[in-house]
Amino acid sequence: MIVPSTIIILAALLAFLAMIVVIILLIRTTRTVVDKNTALTKQLLETPVDQIRKDLSSVEQPMKMDDTQLMAWMDAKIDELALCQQPDIDLKTMSDTLGLSQRRIIRLLKSQPQYGSFASYITEKRLEKACALLKAHPEFTIESICKDAGFSSRRTFQAIFKTRLGMSPSEYRSAVLNEENNR
Repeated sequence: MIVPSTIIILAALLAFLAMIVVIILLIRTTRTVVDKNTALTKQLLETPVDQIRKDLSSVEQPMKMDDTQLMAWMDAKIDELALCQQPDIDLKTMSDTLGLSQRRIIRLLKSQPQYGSFASYITEKRLEKACALLKAHPEFTIESICKDAGFSSRRTFQAIFKTRLGMSPSEYRSAVLNEENNR
């Protein structure tokens, strides 16, 4: 027969052992956190203060910009990341990449009379790129310019180019070259 005092002693011993296990686990977890914090602190201390300040001041905050500033920022980011040159770019991808909501991008583009929609904005950006390539690289084929500008097919590229600029890409290139030769 087990005496009640023996049960109390066993319960106390089990509680003591459980407490030791918890303490060991806390020590291990604390050691891991301290090691990670030490590594981060070392990394921060090795980074010059001026660099940290520069990094913090260069953080762009598009949410605080008015429409004009935001449009300029968005254009610059899209050019920098060459988003329009991706043939399969869509509103969701652009939204995710820029960190702006789809609704904000659509509202912003609708407020711009030269665009009005996401599709026309992408088309205009691609045409800008194509024109720049036609001017800067007469050695490039129309096919390569079409692909570099983000158009999915040469036929689509030529149709949009002719509709928008009133001439084919080849005619545009010839006009640009003639203009430069007459200078």
